[in-house]
Amino acid sequence: MAWRRLLRRGARIGWTCRRGSSAVEFALVAPVLLCLFAGITVFGICLGAAHNLRQIAAEAARASVAGVTDTERASLAQSTVDRSLASGAMFRPGSVAVQVGPDPNDAAIYTVTITFDATSLGINAFSRLLPMLPHVLRSTVSVRKGGL
Repeated sequence: MAWRRLLRRGARIGWTCRRGSSAVEFALVAPVLLCLFAGITVFGICLGAAHNLRQIAAEAARASVAGVTDTERASLAQSTVDRSLASGAMFRPGSVAVQVGPDPNDAAIYTVTITFDATSLGINAFSRLLPMLPHVLRSTVSVRKGGL
């Protein structure tokens, strides 16, 4: 009978209290969850940037088909890129470099290359915690001269 009183007294003192276990579990799991959420966010931003860059390059290459000379093709591609950047939210106008010209391997193919410095996306704060993409994103799209 005495041991029952001692056990009840111990329960009141806190020997079997489990109120802090949730806080300890949260302290162990929270950093992993935050790192996971940060990784998902950073990957989404990088994937969106790569997709937008590819889309802008494809639009510029399609627009360059209408040009007759290489100079006219280059100006059409550059104006298309500028127009796309002015309406988009991810890249600022002037933040990408555009290179246009004939393909060195085949003169019948015209190539548009767009280069973007990914450090301006603002995700470098996570570089110590997460694997990052290269600092320079590049997208190249080739079209046949004349559109066929």
